[in-house]
Formats: sequence, C-alpha cells, structure tokens
Amino acid sequence: MDFVAITIWYCFAFLGYVALIFQADYFPKHYFYLGAIVLAAICFIELPFLSNDYFRFLWDGEMIHLGINPYDFSPDHLIHSKDFNHCYYLDLYAGMGELSRSNYSCYPTFNQLYFYLSTGVYKDIWTNVLLLRIFSLGTILIAVFYLEKLLIESNLNPKRSLVFLLNPLVIIESVANLHYELPMVGILIISLYFLLKNKLLISGVLFAISVHVKLIPLLLLPFFLSFLGWKKSIKYYSTVGITTILLFLVFIHLDNYENFLLSLRLYFKEFEFNSFLLYPYIQYGMMEFGWNLTSLYAPKLAKITLVLILGIAWHRKSIDKSEMIRRILLGIMAYYFFTSTIHPWYWILPLGISLLHFSWSIILITLFAILSYGIYSFGNDSDYRIVLEILNLGTVILFFWEYFKPQKFDKFLPKIVR
Repeated sequence: MDFVAITIWYCFAFLGYVALIFQADYFPKHYFYLGAIVLAAICFIELPFLSNDYFRFLWDGEMIHLGINPYDFSPDHLIHSKDFNHCYYLDLYAGMGELSRSNYSCYPTFNQLYFYLSTGVYKDIWTNVLLLRIFSLGTILIAVFYLEKLLIESNLNPKRSLVFLLNPLVIIESVANLHYELPMVGILIISLYFLLKNKLLISGVLFAISVHVKLIPLLLLPFFLSFLGWKKSIKYYSTVGITTILLFLVFIHLDNYENFLLSLRLYFKEFEFNSFLLYPYIQYGMMEFGWNLTSLYAPKLAKITLVLILGIAWHRKSIDKSEMIRRILLGIMAYYFFTSTIHPWYWILPLGISLLHFSWSIILITLFAILSYGIYSFGNDSDYRIVLEILNLGTVILFFWEYFKPQKFDKFLPKIVR
C-alpha cells in the first residue's frame, strides 16, 4: 500500500475516532472496548506493514533461547555461522534492514522478555508475530483496569480511556506495526496509579519495568520531586534506581555495556528522522560546510533539553498532582522539540499522559504524525519536509496556546473529558 493511500485511509479513521469520542458519553463504554478489541484483532491478520522492527524482535528472542546474549553480538556477527543457515533465521536477517543487522540490540531487559516469550517454539514468522501481539495486548488489558481506577481516583470520567484506546495511531503503531509504546504506557499508568495511592515501592518497581520496555519514561523522574517532596522522593528514586540496575544486570556486564550504549548513541548522535529543531541545523551545515552536522548539534541540543526539563520540573518547591501532569506534558514536548528522532509512535506516550490532562493539540499531533512516513516516499531534502516543519511548528504553537490558555478550548471538549 502506498503512502498516499495510507494517509487517506488514516484520515478517514481519524475522523471516525473524533466522532466516537464526541458520542462516547451516550453509550456504555464496554461497546467501545469491544470495538477496540475487534480493531486490534483485525490487525492480527497481516504482518506489520509500516515497520520491519519485528524481525529484530524475533531475532533477539531466538538468540536468548539459543543462550546468546543479544548485547554480545550483532546479527552480522552470527549470520555466517552454520547454526544460522536455517531459512527462518535467514528470513529474519534479510527482513530487519542493514542498520539493525550491523548493530547490537538496543532493547532493554523487559522488552527482551516479550521477545523471549514469543519465540523458541515455532520457526514461523507469522506465528511468532501473533504471539508478540498477544503478549503486548495482554499488558494493556491489565493496564485498562488500573487506568479506570486512576481516572476515578483523579475525579475524571473513566470513559476518558477511550481517547487513548480508540486512537488510530495507537492501533496502527502498537498493534499493527508492533511498537512497544503501548505496553510501556500501560505499565507506566499502573505505576502512576500506585504512586498517587502513595504505594511508592510498588510504583517504583513498576516504573523501572516500564523503563525496561522503553527508556523514555526516565524523562518523567524529575517531575516527581516537587510532588513527593525530598523524603519520599529519595525512597522512590532509590527503588527505581535499584530495580533498573538489577534488570540491566540480567544481560549487561562489563564486557558488553559499551555495545548497548553504542546502539543507543545512534539515536542521539548519528540518526535523524523528522526532527523539528535539528533539521534546520542540518540544512545549514549542508549549505555552509557541505556535510551533515547531526553528530555535532544533536548532543548540544540534548544538553539544552536536559536543562529545560529540570527547569520545568523544579521551578517550584511543591506542586499538586494536576500541576505535575501538566509539567510532564510540557517536559515531553520540550524533549520532542529538541530531539533528533521523532517516529510517529513516540506520540503514544504524551497521548497516554494527556488522559489526566486533556490536550487537543496532542490529539491533533497524532493525526499529523502519520505524515512523517512520507519522508521515505519523498525524501528528506524535499519540499515535503518543509511542509512537515510548518505542521510541526503549528502544533507546537497550538500546544503552548492550549497550555497557557486552556479556558479558550473548553467549549470544544467532548463530554467524556469535561
């Protein structure tokens, strides 16, 4: 399916989604939950069509079953061994793409557990992808139970969960394309529930597990200090830190930690995709010096991001739950504004957080996010990229307008989020 066709169908799906959340107050929520499950089940039929990451997921899982640490060897190191001349391994190797073949795994420990549970029995890609989806969806089904409790605890309509569960970006990127933002957000939501219930030990352990699905929840840690205070924060951070280290020690040791960091460095220093602020710098470097300056500017922008996030999190000594959530959303937006890589599925995290502080701008971003796939069709240096930059700028302006003047948007809110 070509990019134009995908975009047209996605826009129709998005219009249907918006209509549903405006009508959701008039129907029992289990109808919508059933609809979300049906849509997810439809995605089970086909292999992921907008991403080839699942080949690496299966490869890592199979390596663990073979007793091979996924941080010790890249696929290029192993594929020529006689143990890997089975057509199943050759298909995984061919499908994952050159960048993945030549690098060590960058997926943390708990993410590797999903890969391990989905492999080792069948030498069949479709069957193992089905298992990946089942375990991923199993996580979010558990999380929905706690999500409703979290919304009720926050004096919010539990039907708000539909804003997340029915979003086309969530269904396409998490179920169809098998990105692990959905289970990461699910575990994070359970962690936030226990955090607000003042059960810091359980929350801290779950938070560390969410980090070991995707590392990005680490961005949220500074925002808990002003909410919990120093005494509780020390206990919470200690729990998160110890659990995170213990989980890393499952696979990482002194001989391979540099391999893991090397793979991560690609995303923060060498790789650029759909960046907002870095892209103009890259174009400037190409015109002025004749080479790509990503490796020079990306680390500098990362340092600026860190300072901004800490400033947003700590500029007042004490904040309530609502203000903490608002600041988390602002911090995530600051990170995405300065980062070198913004894949469409990255927006699933702020969408999940926004259930506690509704944001039309983030909903709108999930519509435009799919357009970044056009970079593969039209090229990174085309006029299409300029259009994306303009759309990104527009959504950033809308976010800040909504953030500082939320009352202006009250009349546009669906009943389930009022």
